Amino acid sequence: MSQTSSLNWYTSSAHLNHANFTHAIRFAVDEFGTSAPVNVLDYGGGGGQFAIVCKSMLPHSRVSLVDIDDKGLLDLYRPYVRQVPFDRFGTDEERYDYIFLNDVFEHVEDPIEVLRCLKVKLNAGGRIFIDTPKQFWLYPATKRLARPVYLKLLRGTVSPAHLQIWSPKAFRLVVAKAGLRVVKYKEMAEFTREPEFYLRNMGIANPLLVTLANLFYHHAASLASNKIIATLA
Repeated sequence: MSQTSSLNWYTSSAHLNHANFTHAIRFAVDEFGTSAPVNVLDYGGGGGQFAIVCKSMLPHSRVSLVDIDDKGLLDLYRPYVRQVPFDRFGTDEERYDYIFLNDVFEHVEDPIEVLRCLKVKLNAGGRIFIDTPKQFWLYPATKRLARPVYLKLLRGTVSPAHLQIWSPKAFRLVVAKAGLRVVKYKEMAEFTREPEFYLRNMGIANPLLVTLANLFYHHAASLASNKIIATLA
């Protein structure tokens, strides 16, 4: 099996959310296209699933990955991804055309410092892509009007590993304080689980509330922009 066909097999056989990954990559690189040779970093890349989709979509790219868990990269993907040990990332001399933070920015303790660190890793004209959860109207509304529902909503939809759920104002402020600017910005709805998952976590079984929650979920694209995607320069 050739390297290209092997890579395609790995990509198609992995249980990835390809639609979200490919949308993120296209959003970030559409100014320049996917055929140019580029240097890409997946920051906080975990097992390498996003990195391998990058490699598949940007076939002439060199893809690197760094994560606080150096053992997280799956052996399956190691032939196609350059891994940078986390404790050497600060001194690593590699520079990148694109740095992706895919569902990472909400987990970092000091987002301004992380962006400042990544800024110096960019080549001239390089971009940082961020995909991160966003606050939307349902949280402040329930907090003000029905605090028990608000607490259930938090328990059912917000991971304890999320250190920030961004507002648009806070996101832009942090970007500016890091010495970067927003080049492209979009708010969108993205729910990665079926409604039953959220309802179960919230402990909601009332038939009326279940019906209302399902209606909300199926119309979420127009009701709830719960995701920020942006490229920075």
